[in-house]
Amino acid sequence: MSIRKSNYLKMIVFLFSFFVVGSIANVTWDKPISITSTMFFFSFCIVWTASVHSRITKRRERRFFVVIGMMMLLWMVERAVKYSQFLDDSRFERHLWYGYYIPIILIPLFTLMISLCLGKTDEEKLDPRVSLLYIPAALLIFGFMTNDLHQLAFSMNSGFENWRYDYSYGFLYYLVVVWIAGNMLAALFLAVRFSAKNGSRKRGLIPLAVLLVSIAFVAVYIFTDFRQTRIMNVPELFCFCIAAYLEACLQTGLIPSNTGYELLFLKSHLSVIIADADGRAIYNSSPEEKNGVYAKHEKKISGGTITWYEDITTVTEQKKKLEEANAALTEMAEIRKRENELKEESARIAEQAEIYGKINASLAPQTELVRRLVAESEKSETAWKSNMPRVCVIGAYIKRKSNLMLLAARTEKISSSELSSALRESLSYLEILGASTEMRVLPDCEFPSGLVIYAYDEFEKLVESRLSEINLVRIDTVEKETSVLFDIKVDGTPLLFELEKEVVN
Repeated sequence: MSIRKSNYLKMIVFLFSFFVVGSIANVTWDKPISITSTMFFFSFCIVWTASVHSRITKRRERRFFVVIGMMMLLWMVERAVKYSQFLDDSRFERHLWYGYYIPIILIPLFTLMISLCLGKTDEEKLDPRVSLLYIPAALLIFGFMTNDLHQLAFSMNSGFENWRYDYSYGFLYYLVVVWIAGNMLAALFLAVRFSAKNGSRKRGLIPLAVLLVSIAFVAVYIFTDFRQTRIMNVPELFCFCIAAYLEACLQTGLIPSNTGYELLFLKSHLSVIIADADGRAIYNSSPEEKNGVYAKHEKKISGGTITWYEDITTVTEQKKKLEEANAALTEMAEIRKRENELKEESARIAEQAEIYGKINASLAPQTELVRRLVAESEKSETAWKSNMPRVCVIGAYIKRKSNLMLLAARTEKISSSELSSALRESLSYLEILGASTEMRVLPDCEFPSGLVIYAYDEFEKLVESRLSEINLVRIDTVEKETSVLFDIKVDGTPLLFELEKEVVN
């Protein structure tokens, strides 16, 4: 037997059992075994509620099912207490009768809520407007429970003395009939529409057929005049219709349930085995012969183990191709890296060569002067003693200007400390010539690179012009808001210039 037919058979057996139990409860209502049959029906409701609670996978739908089951049980309890032979309070008995309409009103509403949940996860919230349906439900319940005050639900024709038999239906009663019909039709419409959207119209037709059969039962109940000819009484009939509709939705898969694993394993293309604690396969969708490369995974579960085989043939082939491609790309990347390093090195060498060329060109006069002085010094000791201090002064300039030009090639600004060091080194060699020197400390700031080199060049020009007879060198500075004023005097010959600054934070 196919799994689908098995589900349909289960639904038929359930509905038949529900029908038989309800019929027995009705037929034996006025017999001594009435309490036994009623308790049997009561137990059947509990078993069904527990069954759907264990089968429903979604938390929100499971809550609605449980509430429907509780409403059925509430109705059974109210009826049992109402017809109890120990009850001798007509007013309390009458309100128990009114209380029947609490489950009668709420069960269709929660059935509609279940249909509204179809296709939605627990994380997806229902439309907030759905909550407004609780308002008319509460008003209807309030109207029935206060019927003694207004008699809009049941009008007592001869007062409350003969209320059990002499009454007529009022406006609220027919409003509840419309309420039940509206909720159930809306629930059915949503179920059929959900079924059509998911490509299975037949599944939606089964709950429709069940609902039509239920309507037929209701018609039989309404149009039979004698209690003895009624197959089922109101509570059993109502509960039967609701339970039949919901069970049809469960068995056809409109409402996801914790069943149907055989079908899942039968249709699955995955290789999965669920075994019990003794290793016997309970569910098996794994073919005996496997072609390709498979990875075996195993995990313990409650009551046994689950083993699944993952087909990694394609993954293995792709991995091999990726490894080959990765090796080729790595080799290419290494080649590109070496090429880039060579280009960077060539660019760096070219840049340095350009900088050194500029340095050599800029210092050519001083270099030539040093060469001439050294050549003269080799002729006599007197010339040596006279020229070597001057060579040191010019050499200090060559050294310091080269350093400043290298800094200028890397940055647009040079610290005042670099200029100060250059000037102090030049002054230290001038002191070897016998000159007196004095220099104020420069403020901590930065100057544009070109201006620093310009200032040092101007200082060197003035010094070289009087190098043979220099006696006094004095460097004064005046710090302004945006610049530093240099006042340099070499034996009274002034040199005045101003450098824009940027204060170091």
